[in-house]
Amino acid sequence: MPIEKSDNEMVDSLGVIPGTPSGTITIGRSGYAVGLLWQPLQNPEDPTPEIREAIEGDPDADLYCLRSTSTPQYGIGKKSIGHRAGEPSAAAAVASALSDYTSVAAVFKVREGWWLVAIRNDLILSEDDVLLTSEQEAQDRFYSLMALPDWDLKITPPEWQIDKSKEMSLENLVRKAGSKSRLQEIGAAKKTQVLTIIALFFVILVFVVIWMSVSLWQNVFQEEKIEAMPIPEAIQPVEPAPEKPKPWEKVPDMEVFMHKCWNNSYQLNTLTIPGWQMGGITCTPEGLTTSWSKSWQPGGRIAWLKAALNEYKMSRVNVQLNSDGTTANGQLSFTGIPTIASVPSLTEQQLWEELTDIKQATGLNISFDRQTMVDPPNNPDGTKPVNQQEYVFYRISVTSPYTPFEWKTFFEKFPGFHLVQINFNPGLDAQDKWKYEGRIYAK
Repeated sequence: MPIEKSDNEMVDSLGVIPGTPSGTITIGRSGYAVGLLWQPLQNPEDPTPEIREAIEGDPDADLYCLRSTSTPQYGIGKKSIGHRAGEPSAAAAVASALSDYTSVAAVFKVREGWWLVAIRNDLILSEDDVLLTSEQEAQDRFYSLMALPDWDLKITPPEWQIDKSKEMSLENLVRKAGSKSRLQEIGAAKKTQVLTIIALFFVILVFVVIWMSVSLWQNVFQEEKIEAMPIPEAIQPVEPAPEKPKPWEKVPDMEVFMHKCWNNSYQLNTLTIPGWQMGGITCTPEGLTTSWSKSWQPGGRIAWLKAALNEYKMSRVNVQLNSDGTTANGQLSFTGIPTIASVPSLTEQQLWEELTDIKQATGLNISFDRQTMVDPPNNPDGTKPVNQQEYVFYRISVTSPYTPFEWKTFFEKFPGFHLVQINFNPGLDAQDKWKYEGRIYAK
């Protein structure tokens, strides 16, 4: 007979009672994995290095699964909480079955308790793929998600009687999706890499042996050559200085930048830190910055701030406190954002007409102005270098309630676009929460 668990038992960051293998729920007659740590996948062609980096800090992590969509993800699992190799992911199955919806918040009553799952802009939220043993905690977690706007679909048990929510059969959803995303052994990926390294070592070894044999043959049997008269060294022509790359030939990959900004901003915004209030978040391709200020007097201990960051796996955020400990600045460096070429296709006049027409047609809060830049800059005496080039661009600024993924299609209309900065301020009115700044270079 199963052991009853009280609602006030301590649970870990995955919503699982310590010591209890609650990483699996039963749907129909099959087991499905829940409580995975989900992360966006930057390189779907070679996911192994990303997955290996993600599990280095957690010795219990030993399984993973891949989710191939327009915004690919990988989930990290643990055998210690009941995950098994070959087991399908419940969150991936539900996301696949509900792929017609962009953002979904759902709670399903299952045999093991209440399973909460949230999908935002086609991304499974890591902290919201969780099995809970307390119905009250499941309701609290669901209501906290409702603080975010623009949910396309809400699913709850019928007895909760939540307005505009639907009841759906979890068994029907996973049957519709199939079992494409299954947990795999982390060791299998590592074993493949080890075998590759061994094979490469033997290829190099064979090459070295052949090279040494040829060298020995030449040294022993080659006839002594008559020393030739030295030939005067020819005057080498002066090579022209290489042309400097144009500014649009190396711009940060906008999609990767948006993923990193959105994923980290969302996690920071969902942090609940007693006594501390978060300010705005600013993202650049180099990293993210934010701040917190004490909201309780007295209250708001430094230890609570750092404990919350560690609990939500945001320990990579570097926190600097002011002299009296009442405000804290946070910095998070972004790594792995590649640069791409985005060659302009519109002239200066065409850009102005296109932007003006869009602003008039939509009424969006878009501002833009013509700017120029020279590269390389003028010499210290004010003269222009011989190879100086002048580039024309429009500096564009957009204030909007819409997330980066909803603006991505608009920005992609303009070849030569360079996304410079994203600002997110959850404390402002909905219309002003997001601000985007960038450059559109003219042809």
